[in-house]
Amino acid sequence: MRWALAAALFLALALAQTPTGAPPPDLSPEVFRIASQLRCPVCQGESAAESNAGVSQEMRRQIAEMLREGKSEAAIREYFVKRYGEWILYAPPKKGINWLLWLAPAIGLGAIGFGLWRYLAEARRREAELALSEEELKALERRLEEE
Repeated sequence: MRWALAAALFLALALAQTPTGAPPPDLSPEVFRIASQLRCPVCQGESAAESNAGVSQEMRRQIAEMLREGKSEAAIREYFVKRYGEWILYAPPKKGINWLLWLAPAIGLGAIGFGLWRYLAEARRREAELALSEEELKALERRLEEE
């Protein structure tokens, strides 16, 4: 009976938790929208909006404070870029060496397409070289019949 009561209490507490995707009531959705564009400095592959790390919580608090001060979204992003570098941005700006990041998929697909085209052209050329003409085919059939 105690185990059943303990399990029911544990289940009730687990279900009472707020979903992780929902913003806490003390922060506006605007804070989480801006924070979702920034990386968590200590987490691997999480935005500052998703992470529960202390530094991400502090970043969200700073974003809320800057919004209350009337700063624009661009000014807030610039603040974090100055503090952490362009790496903090989930979508790197399309300038300088970052163009390579944006163009790499297209360049890779182009290289694969060119390689496939060259391979098929070479295969067709080899096939044409090995193909027998009608006269050669008839001559070979006659030889086989003779033997």
